[in-house]
Amino acid sequence: MQTLIQVIETVWSGASRGAPGAVARNAVPERVPAPDCALDDALLLHLVPFHESEQFAMGRAAPVVRFAQQHQERFPLAVAVDGAGAHIDFFGYVAQRRPKKAVSSVLLEPNNWVRIVANFRVAQEEAWVYHKLVFNIFHGLAYRANELMASKAPLARIDLQVHLW
Repeated sequence: MQTLIQVIETVWSGASRGAPGAVARNAVPERVPAPDCALDDALLLHLVPFHESEQFAMGRAAPVVRFAQQHQERFPLAVAVDGAGAHIDFFGYVAQRRPKKAVSSVLLEPNNWVRIVANFRVAQEEAWVYHKLVFNIFHGLAYRANELMASKAPLARIDLQVHLW
């Protein structure tokens, strides 16, 4: 079994808080097909960025890669796999520090997936930069992820977004 984590990251400034930028920002999909992957690693990552500077058009999505240490530091997730499935702990974004306790935990049995949505903002120079992250996490055979996520509703949609302004 493999666990595929798809992260759809949307980044914008105050310029896209209202129309017309917000219309394009709100049209960013919460799931996109993952490219085929020949990796046999247990934990995989597919990162899909959408940026205001590119009018929120889908750019070149990164290929599926092994979920490595640098990804664990960037995304507040912990994944542990055992005979029961994949135990997903999401720690949330609290002032860019990882809390010691998970804010959400889910057990994914094989051929199931969950969606976790979170957001945060950071000060850069003289303005705020906003981030929305959608984590689509699938546990099963990675080559079946697209088929099953397209045909089967997520086990849960966990919305941890906070009011940013």
